Amino acid sequence: MEELIREPSFMIVIPMNEKDTEDPEIFMENIKDNEHVQIKNMNFDDERGMVITFDVDGTEYDAEVGPTKVEIPGMVRPEHTFTEEEYKRLDEAKTGLYVCIDFEGDNNKCFHDQLKIIDAMFPDVLAVLDCPSEKLLSGKWVSLAANSKVLPAPRYLFTVQAISDGGDEVWLHTHGLKRCGLYELEILNSNKDCFADHYKMIESFAVRMLESEELIEPGEGVFVGQAAGKVLTLTALDWKEALNYYPDVTLGTEEDRDDGVHGEGTYVLMIYRNQEEEDNRIYTPVQDFNQFLDQNPMYMFSTDETRRMSSLAIERLPYLLDAYKSGMQNIIVKVGLLTDKEYWDSEDKPEREHIWFELKDVNEDSIVAELTQEPYYVSGIKEGDIRTIPFSDITDWIIFTDDHRITPDDAYLLT
Repeated sequence: MEELIREPSFMIVIPMNEKDTEDPEIFMENIKDNEHVQIKNMNFDDERGMVITFDVDGTEYDAEVGPTKVEIPGMVRPEHTFTEEEYKRLDEAKTGLYVCIDFEGDNNKCFHDQLKIIDAMFPDVLAVLDCPSEKLLSGKWVSLAANSKVLPAPRYLFTVQAISDGGDEVWLHTHGLKRCGLYELEILNSNKDCFADHYKMIESFAVRMLESEELIEPGEGVFVGQAAGKVLTLTALDWKEALNYYPDVTLGTEEDRDDGVHGEGTYVLMIYRNQEEEDNRIYTPVQDFNQFLDQNPMYMFSTDETRRMSSLAIERLPYLLDAYKSGMQNIIVKVGLLTDKEYWDSEDKPEREHIWFELKDVNEDSIVAELTQEPYYVSGIKEGDIRTIPFSDITDWIIFTDDHRITPDDAYLLT
């Protein structure tokens, strides 16, 4: 495959008060009392401008820092909820501060550390424009994430954009993976009926790339899900070669790549229908799997991601408890139930089935909840049963309000 060029992670801080970006003494003073971030060195480079060496919990980063004009392009999507007042202030924002670092090593940790640097510099920001992923992050979310012991979800490192020309054809492609030393992903010739599932395919493959200790080479098969008993194994193919499988597409053609953004380092997802095809590099367009998409497809979370989500749910459990005590009632909680022994793995290691309960009451160290669905792998419990569940068994939760669906990641909405 072609040599991949790692792009820098360029973020723009949009402060509550634009004057905060004009004087470095302001953010230097803020950092003095931060327990995670310290300034090790500062110098001015003729080409790079101000370069600050930050120490973030023992890891050093050379960050380029400087004032910049705030312009939010039309393709940038708000990743979080903003109030009308916040949108008004964003529209009025003229000046911000860029903070640019290079990722090296664990990409998820580098992203988290960049948020920590920004939060240390400006504990109260309006928003952060994450340029590689073309996302607008809530300042409240940034602060919450920066002060968390749990890494942000891998999906924050990239965005899947859907491009349409007004017809049925949809071109899906990612932004943000190049800063991680990875290739960007695409699906050609999607459509308005299937693009949501195709989106999940790209997202699942991208997360597996981010979690892998070694680069997943183009042509290597990756199991990401299943439907109707059919296994979904995806692989990546250079877009120039992939276009041969899509002779009639009107989006994602060579003419659409003249700007270079979707040219070098871009690969299209294809399918291996069986092991023989994988062994012989016989590619099939993802549309071959469309016939199974109406049969409840399941896209797999890795063990690491399941553990991360559970840790975040426990860390932010106080938000849920406060919401319940304040009178919010429409709350569901996912619980890891110990499966029957016959479903344990070959090493006789206990397995858990993650299943949703409706919250009914809260105790000092447990909840009382009603099972909302029939388990597949747990006997002795059925839909409608009431159980007392220790906090430690909670793996996720959702609070439904008139305006929002609040998960642990969205806990900033409760502040």
